[in-house]
Amino acid sequence: MDHDARITRVNRTIETWGIGKVNEVDGLYVPDFLKCLNDNFADDAWTSDWHYIWRQIKTKGLVERKIEKEHSGKIYHYSLRKITDYDANKDQCYAVLIIDDITARQSVEKSLKDHALALEKEVNVRTRELQHANSQLEHELHAKKAANIELKESQDCRLALLRDLFTAQEKERKRIACELHDSIGQSLGAAKFKIEELLLEKRNFTDDDEYNQFNILVETIKTAVNEVRHIAMDLRPAMLDDLGTLPTLKWFCREYHNTYTGITVEPLLNIDESDISEDKKVVIFRIVQEAMNNIAKHANATNIALELSKSSCGITLSISDNGCGFDSKLKFGCNSNQPICSFGLSSMRERAESTSGKFAIESTSGSGTSVTVSWGNKDALSLDEKMTA
Repeated sequence: MDHDARITRVNRTIETWGIGKVNEVDGLYVPDFLKCLNDNFADDAWTSDWHYIWRQIKTKGLVERKIEKEHSGKIYHYSLRKITDYDANKDQCYAVLIIDDITARQSVEKSLKDHALALEKEVNVRTRELQHANSQLEHELHAKKAANIELKESQDCRLALLRDLFTAQEKERKRIACELHDSIGQSLGAAKFKIEELLLEKRNFTDDDEYNQFNILVETIKTAVNEVRHIAMDLRPAMLDDLGTLPTLKWFCREYHNTYTGITVEPLLNIDESDISEDKKVVIFRIVQEAMNNIAKHANATNIALELSKSSCGITLSISDNGCGFDSKLKFGCNSNQPICSFGLSSMRERAESTSGKFAIESTSGSGTSVTVSWGNKDALSLDEKMTA
């Protein structure tokens, strides 16, 4: 358009839109042309403000508006730009008016906006659901954590009670063993000595039957003394406190073989006495005692392999036999006729756990049984403890 807002050139889009011919609009006043675009309806916001807009273009150089035609639903974007290097003496074109039909684009943008709003709403709903689920999960995790803490405290309390129980049990065993040895054993020994003294003083018995009765009495007292000594040793071997775990295990294996002559015991002790902490000495002996007594009662075994060793992983105790074995997946009651009484297994397991050990038993019917207890490195004696042991 020229300086008077009259059209100097127009493209053929006006023919596509059906609002005129290119050769018919030359020289037409722009506001009048816009009425054609508006189907001669009342002036829209652009045409009614034309004089204001025309003044704006002279100072700003660019004016843009978006106009929506209510009667047709069409949306147009108006852009009026002044030619920056306009020369009134040379140039016929003063400004350029570009009109774009953005109806389809606006529809797509609106659809995208509506979709974005719907998506945002869905995201918000999902976010609230996730927040609720997360809150529930945090609550469950907190409850689980509290339950785990309570369970650990309960387990620690149980282990402490087991340690106290076994300590009290061992003290009582030791006390009874001492009483048997020092009281009953001494009394029986004194009685035996007195009778033997009488036999020496009265060598010439007038009655042979009376002499024989005295000898039988001496033998009976000897048997009673040996039984008291055996019971005392079984309750609490004194050498466990005096000599340590390894000599006690060797002694126990010898006594075991003397009692059960059909069972060969192979002790393999690859560990130093100083490697065994004080709280494990009794535990190791009792587990060996319980396991080997079970073998004698139930396994019909002919060979036992006893191994106590120390490695970089810690201390391991293993008792294996070549007996009849059993199905380790089954649980047995103490009154059951099955191979092993569950009370014995529970006792061994509890003794192991009371010193932070791990108890395991493997057995198959006809293939023997293996009991293993392991203690990690943290349970082994430190170098300082060994030096002071």
